[in-house]
Amino acid sequence: MTATLGDIEFMASEEKTLTYKELSFTHSASYTEHKIIGRKGLLEFTGLNASTCSLKITLNASMGHNPSEVIRALKSSMDTNEALPFTIGGNVIGSGLWVIESMAETHGFTSPAGELLSAELSINLKEYIDD
Repeated sequence: MTATLGDIEFMASEEKTLTYKELSFTHSASYTEHKIIGRKGLLEFTGLNASTCSLKITLNASMGHNPSEVIRALKSSMDTNEALPFTIGGNVIGSGLWVIESMAETHGFTSPAGELLSAELSINLKEYIDD
């Protein structure tokens, strides 16, 4: 297992393969600008923003995963505002909990019966800070 997002395990084995690509993180800070007549404004640091993350997942039934089930599980987590633990290589990422802000799915192949056989997901996560 290379990474986890909630109950989704990213791995590469003979039986199952589920990997991600184009993993990127954004970290930012917030500042307030105090205007001063006749001068440049002064910046005041007001805090750090929650980090964001984006990744793409390719789902393929021939790799041991049911694309519809994975999509359904991730969408359910998003719809219920579930904060998901996120780890890569056993290391906790950020505060450890992330929510799915958005998810785009592109369907690839379907079986003659209409069963989804492959799909590409683009997922945007936001770090969840739990006080």
